[in-house]
Amino acid sequence: RALVRRGFADGGGFFRTSFAGSTTMASVAAALAAALVASGIASASSYGAACDLGVVGAGAGGAYAAWRAATAGRSVCVFERAARPGGRIHSMHGQGPKKDLVVEAGGYRFAPKPVVQHMGKITWRIDTPLTAAIIKELQLPTAIYNPNASEWDHGMHKIVDDKGQDAGYLTFIERMLELAKGRGATVQYGAYVVGLDVARDENGHSNGLVIRLDTGDEIPVSSVFLNLPQRPLIELLRQSGGPIGDTFPKPLYTPVSFPIMKLYVHYDDAWWRNDLGLVSGPFWNQEPVPKVAERPSGVPMERPAPLQGQYHDGNIKCDLPGGRCRGFLQAYYGSDQAEQVNSIQGALKYYTPYVDSISKDSAVEIGQVAPHHRELLELVHAALVDLHRPALDSVNATAKVEAMRPTGAVLSIWGEGVAGMNAGCHTPKRGPSGEQPPPGELSKAALEPLPGLPIYVGNEAFGPMMCFAEGSLAMAEAALRRMNVTLPPSPWLNEELFARLFDPEAIAGRPPTDPFLERTNLALGALSKPMPRKVPAADLQI
Repeated sequence: RALVRRGFADGGGFFRTSFAGSTTMASVAAALAAALVASGIASASSYGAACDLGVVGAGAGGAYAAWRAATAGRSVCVFERAARPGGRIHSMHGQGPKKDLVVEAGGYRFAPKPVVQHMGKITWRIDTPLTAAIIKELQLPTAIYNPNASEWDHGMHKIVDDKGQDAGYLTFIERMLELAKGRGATVQYGAYVVGLDVARDENGHSNGLVIRLDTGDEIPVSSVFLNLPQRPLIELLRQSGGPIGDTFPKPLYTPVSFPIMKLYVHYDDAWWRNDLGLVSGPFWNQEPVPKVAERPSGVPMERPAPLQGQYHDGNIKCDLPGGRCRGFLQAYYGSDQAEQVNSIQGALKYYTPYVDSISKDSAVEIGQVAPHHRELLELVHAALVDLHRPALDSVNATAKVEAMRPTGAVLSIWGEGVAGMNAGCHTPKRGPSGEQPPPGELSKAALEPLPGLPIYVGNEAFGPMMCFAEGSLAMAEAALRRMNVTLPPSPWLNEELFARLFDPEAIAGRPPTDPFLERTNLALGALSKPMPRKVPAADLQI
């Protein structure tokens, strides 16, 4: 029993001298562990199966690490606290009355080639080369995210199916996990890791690690990859035993987090397209001029409901008579501080009462049954009609649209109350002089935060591209190399690409977050009232 608990069964201490050791020995160890369980010497429920690599978190970085390590012949165990993979990439299928639409409640797009955006005096470079290479290697079709070539995010892509319909950004994570499982990896959902311990041999020497679950199960592993956002990560390490909990991992405390909200509303008649021809571009509303001189800052009025969305973001199908469309409109995407000049502040304060304060997931499906859901749909619909009233009046469609009602919505708030997430995105603290730290510096410091222990970290919170899956993927690849997990050279992942992931010059100019979330103080000069934007057919080609 003691030998199993101390890591004997995984072959890590007595059978192997390194993570890159013989997989044959690992098989012998697994067989021995099974024999010990069968004889009653050890309990399977107490100690579980042993693995070369334990991956905590099945987000983009965790799925990538599992896929690559399993392909290299390592035994891999993935532990995901939620009932689904993806983390803050959350593609919800089966939405809408016909159950045939996808809502992106979390991360949703990538840049197959560098996208340069000029914002005021700042020029940002959105570059996701590893994400693009993975999606291409997985042979997943993609399409242009914004069909309007004159707008900055025209260079961003989304994942689609073979018919060009939205497939969901989560598809590439699901595919990596499928490939990992095909190579023998195990993926456990609802597996809440509450601590890590250093395994010791009979002489008290360090001998790998032990992953502790809330069920009491303990799984011996040789190395651990933690694909967790900042708050869950540092709390896990604080709850861990021995030198893990006794060490202060300073780099992990560098980022700060902020919440993000997304709201999509569904209409059986996509009137913004069908009647107004609005297919791309951002929109937002404003509060009426207050009649009082003094008012609290950042507190919204009762009406209108804050809006800050994009016409091209929302799954639409144009299969109605006459080619008319139905589907979702992104009504809000942002944080509590409005990202558009003169738009409504305090949106999260406005919408938060409509979701539970503590939840296992961020996304809530809004319907017409619960009274608070009906009220929310009424408020959002009224705000949308009011914002578009001049354009609707011009085509004599106001009365018709006013009489409509959304059939449902999806409200997703990534914040403190979402267990295992506790944030929307992260950005590093500024330096003593107010400067932004050099890109990639935090990633290198956070990658292996506990010197001498085989514990590795990968997440957008510390990555070279924050608020994008690219940061998590880049750190996962770097961690695998530190663990000596090597695969034969491949055209899609060469040394030149890897060097770009952390090279200061290559990643210079990357934004500290999603550029759509950084517009308030940059005065982009976009119109606050919607204007029809009919996109030429050539720009709609995939």
